[in-house]
This record gives sequence, structure tokens and C-alpha cells, in this order.
Amino acid sequence: MSPIEARIRERHAIVHALLDQGHGIREIARELHMGANTVRRCARAAIPEELLGGRRQPRPSQLDTYKPYLDTRWAEGHTNAVHLHAELKELGYRGNYQTISDYLRPRRRRREISSPAVRPRQTPAPPQTGTSHGRPMTVLLRL
Repeated sequence: MSPIEARIRERHAIVHALLDQGHGIREIARELHMGANTVRRCARAAIPEELLGGRRQPRPSQLDTYKPYLDTRWAEGHTNAVHLHAELKELGYRGNYQTISDYLRPRRRRREISSPAVRPRQTPAPPQTGTSHGRPMTVLLRL
């Protein structure tokens, strides 16, 4: 159980216990340092799970009908969003380039993470010449 879930369950139990004792919404809000609407929401929920609902479903997008096509083209190696936007326009897509770019962004990040960038070959440091600013340097070694 996450800390947030635990806090919501605890808050729900406390609010219902205080309501059962006859306390009012505003009084509970003042006592628990919570907003009155938060207390009302807890009071309306019969069980804590009603408060734990996840995010709402996103609104439908103009891109939804074209997402399978984009996924197929991406899998085939076509990753240029400008070209994919042009292809979708030919298929009847009326949205903008940014929507396609936003949809492809997580795939780009996964691709970058899975294939690390090629590092340039490191050249070794030049050998020490025994000079210091153009003057000969004495090196003492202990044996």
C-alpha cells in the first residue's frame, strides 16, 4: 500500500468516526486542518476505495483511429514524424503535426534508452615530457 493510499484510508476512517459521533462537516474540517469539500468527499464515500479511483480516462483524440497505422510504421523503422504526418494527411487525418510528435515521443525515449549512444574513441593522454612550462623538470624517485 502506498503512503498516499494509507493516508486516504486513514482520513476516511477518521472522518466517518467523527461523523458517527455527531460532529459537523465544518467542525471536522477545522479540527483535521482539511478543506470542507475534502471532508464532504470523504463523508460521501461509503468505502475508501471510492476515494482511490485512478485518473479519468483521457478524451478521445483525432489520432485514435490512426494509432495502429503509426505503430505499424514505427515498427517498420519509419520514425520521422514529419513524414508520418504527411502519410496520415493522405489517409484523411485532419490533426496537426504536434499531436503525432507527442504520441511518438515516448517511443523515441524508449529507443534512446535501449540503444546507448556510440561514444567517441578516447585518445590516450600525451606522454609526460618532464618539462614544466618549457623548462626542464627534475623528477625525484624514492626507492
